[in-house]
Amino acid sequence: MAHFFDATTTAPLVDCPLQVGQKKTVGLFGGDFFGNDLGVIIDQSLVKMQEKKPGKNFRYFELTGLKPGDAILHAYAGLFDYALPIGVKVTKKMSTPQGKLVQRQAIVNEARSHAGKAHYLWGAAGNSPGLSDGAKYRPSIVKMQADSFDTKKPSVQTAYTDIGGRNTCAGSSNTVIQLTTQATNDYLALRKQVGDMPLPLINVTPRLYKFNGAVKPIGVSHNGIVWGGGCENVKHFDCIGFVNYCYSLFVAQSKYPFGTSIEEFMTRPANYGFVAVADSTDVLDADIIAQYSEKGGWHHIGMVYMEGKTAKIVQADDSPIGVTDTAIYHAAQPGAWTKRIRIMDNML
Repeated sequence: MAHFFDATTTAPLVDCPLQVGQKKTVGLFGGDFFGNDLGVIIDQSLVKMQEKKPGKNFRYFELTGLKPGDAILHAYAGLFDYALPIGVKVTKKMSTPQGKLVQRQAIVNEARSHAGKAHYLWGAAGNSPGLSDGAKYRPSIVKMQADSFDTKKPSVQTAYTDIGGRNTCAGSSNTVIQLTTQATNDYLALRKQVGDMPLPLINVTPRLYKFNGAVKPIGVSHNGIVWGGGCENVKHFDCIGFVNYCYSLFVAQSKYPFGTSIEEFMTRPANYGFVAVADSTDVLDADIIAQYSEKGGWHHIGMVYMEGKTAKIVQADDSPIGVTDTAIYHAAQPGAWTKRIRIMDNML
């Protein structure tokens, strides 16, 4: 049977809320029993519909809310619907939060203070290894792994978590010089023999990078062994832990103690004092953005900040990369960034 789907996320549609002036592209898969295109209709006094360039086996329609009311999107052949009819409820354009600019700036200032310094580690929410200085919902998850000078599985000043298996910190390895396999083995052999000795590179140590218990094939020999920044006294975050941590420092007293998932933020923003922002000309510091794919679901999250008139992204990117604040955010063409939400003024 044919069906409508969200053209951004590819998820099947069951409803399609719109605000006046808001645009949304929906896709249609399938035709009638003979493979012919279906007729597609909606009450165009409420919703303007414009067919866009089709894809292979798919058709696309841009819907624009015109005035408040309830409409039904139909795909039909003859007298029969060939796809589940989709309710399109058009509501008045809601004004997005525009106040508490000082507090919003403070959130991104906190976030950017970790760029180039903090490490990315799966499951982490801001704590330094062995300390309880992380977000309230996960204050001390990161610990320091025992040193090992085994050439096949080294671990020198390396942090870890045990969430879904052993996860070790790559120490932002993409940002430091990588020694050859021979130089790494020579260093580890000497450490095994003589104990403590100076590092070849200041505060850069070898470690085996693991994610969910599996060795990741990175490093000069693609065996997971990399040189990265030492993890002692360094804050660690994953992408959602980073957002939760930064927001938790500035949310108003007695409000929700941030510690939720990307999916919860993006699919139920109102539960956490957020609203979706659809207007590409309306961007504020500390807007939260996230990525969705059909295969991975909601899988990455970051924050927007303004540098002059340019919107940029601060994010806990990945373990070989760390926390960064250099990527540009194009609100009109956000690419992989599927959705943007904003915290209500009364939450700050």
